[in-house]
Amino acid sequence: MKFLTSAGAILLIALVVTGCGQITRTETDTYTVTRIDTTRTEAVRNSPGERDNGIIYPSSRTLVQSRSLVQYDSVEERDYPDFIRLGLFEGIGMIGSSQGGSAVGLGIFGVHYDVDRLFRGTLRKPTREPLIDGALYRIGIGEWRLRWFDDAPGWSWGITGVEIIRPDNESKNWLTGLGVLTLSKRWYLRPDIPYASIRISGSFGIIPSQYFTLTTSADLGSIGGLNLRAYAGYTAGLASAGSLSSFPIVGFGASVLDFLNREDELYVEWKDHSHSAWEISIAEVAFIGSQDERSVFAPDMVQESVGVRGLLVRVASASVALPVLDYRLTFGTSLFSMIATGATSFGFSMLPLRLSYVLHPGNGEIQLEPFFEYGYAPSTVANIGLRLAVPVANQVSLTVYAGYVTGQTGSDLGLDIDGARRIINNPTAFNSVYLGVGAAIFDHLFKRSQLRYAAQQ
Repeated sequence: MKFLTSAGAILLIALVVTGCGQITRTETDTYTVTRIDTTRTEAVRNSPGERDNGIIYPSSRTLVQSRSLVQYDSVEERDYPDFIRLGLFEGIGMIGSSQGGSAVGLGIFGVHYDVDRLFRGTLRKPTREPLIDGALYRIGIGEWRLRWFDDAPGWSWGITGVEIIRPDNESKNWLTGLGVLTLSKRWYLRPDIPYASIRISGSFGIIPSQYFTLTTSADLGSIGGLNLRAYAGYTAGLASAGSLSSFPIVGFGASVLDFLNREDELYVEWKDHSHSAWEISIAEVAFIGSQDERSVFAPDMVQESVGVRGLLVRVASASVALPVLDYRLTFGTSLFSMIATGATSFGFSMLPLRLSYVLHPGNGEIQLEPFFEYGYAPSTVANIGLRLAVPVANQVSLTVYAGYVTGQTGSDLGLDIDGARRIINNPTAFNSVYLGVGAAIFDHLFKRSQLRYAAQQ
């Protein structure tokens, strides 16, 4: 609970700080519309009865002409994106940054612990010497155009809500910043999505640590908010404990729900922007029913009947369209994915790999998605199933799951509950068939016409 509370507080601070910048620019045109109309009416009324042809009668044709003028004011609003970069989370695994302390013991991109270390503070079993010494985290990232050097392209200024730089596992060496100011310059090597660019950045942290960071990165993205980066740089400053800390930043990073705009895209209305993903979601939670004997909600009770036993959770997810099968085959991932079909059957995944095929029955709003998801760390989990998403409100969807999951928890936590039964063979292995019902919030389901591949349809 303490871990969840701290994570929630950090995320709240990041959202508040980056919310100070402008995301959408609205341009309003007010003008007067004048409509002028002229109406001509002709009528011929012949008098009844006989007429003497020798007498000239006046014409019975009449002409009525009227002119009207109407004036009214008209207001037209156009919404444009007003940011260069807007991101939720970025993680970087650093190599060779240790200041004499032990390595942080994190996995790929420095984004996950061993399961038991996360919940117990201790490792489940000894591990070999890790490649990654430290990690850098950024939460709540915003960048806006910097109009320097006669509007030279590629310049931006930004604020990072929360930045944590850990060269090793010694807290006295950590650098932490709230509202970190960043100046950046980008050179684009690839002008089309996904962009490839070289970026030089300098950032300044004041609270609670005082430090300066200079980095160069090779960036690939954004596509569906997903990005990959290679970093090289250096940072130096006073850590929170008051000690001097300086070390290189060399490593690889990834970010999710991290969107990038070039300067010319700031003049394209939101409604005309194209997209690369079928779905982007901030968070999703589903309650799972299975045949597991023990529920995560009541782990001390043995229940023989089938019922709600666990949860499925996904945070910061995206499903990117692949250029095959009418772009309905997707590659996706999540910052965090968890499935627990019972108290002793669970798996945690950071940046899992997910393949799916998107269907829209009846060409409607409903999205049907057969999927396969593989989580490689910190648990090993294979999840195959069917997901149904039904929009019920603005960016809110009801979700239904049916599937089969198998894997290894990567933790001894299950033995605390049911050690006598699971001590045989592999105590961390599990498999289960499950059904689930839940909801996704800040969930945007895109249509085929909204994808940037629509012109190729």
